[in-house]
Amino acid sequence: MSRNRRRNPHPKMTEAEKLKLTQELLPERDNVQVYKDVLDLLVFVYKTSVGMTRDYRFTLGEEMKRTLQSLLTCIYEAKKATPKAALLMEALHWTYEAKVLFVVMDELHLLVDWQFAMYAHQLATISKQLTAWHKYEKRKE
Repeated sequence: MSRNRRRNPHPKMTEAEKLKLTQELLPERDNVQVYKDVLDLLVFVYKTSVGMTRDYRFTLGEEMKRTLQSLLTCIYEAKKATPKAALLMEALHWTYEAKVLFVVMDELHLLVDWQFAMYAHQLATISKQLTAWHKYEKRKE
C-alpha cells in the first residue's frame, strides 16, 4: 500500500532570505528599539497565552494581543509621520491599556513568576522609551 504524500511546492527558505523579506515588509522597525521591544512582547504573549485556560485565553489573552498590535501600529506610524506627538500619545494610551490588562492577568493568577517578571520588565521599558520619545518630539515642536 503506497501513501500519497503531498510535496511541499515551496523550498525551504534560509534565515537570510526570511530576514530580507521581513525587512521589506517593515523596513522602519530596525531604527526604533521600542518597536523591537513591543514586537518581542507580542510574540511572548502569543507563546504564553497558550497555557491560559480557555475562558481567559479567548478573552483576556486576545485583548492583550490586540492591544499590543495597536501599540505596534502606532509606533510604526509615528516613525513615518511628521508631527509624531499625537501618535506617540496614542501609543502611550495603548501602553497604559496593556498595563491594565497585565494587572488583571496577574490578579487572576494567570502568570507564573517568570512570566510576571518578563511582562513587568518589558512594559516598564516600553513605557519609558515612549515617554522619552514623546517628550523629545514635544520639545521639537
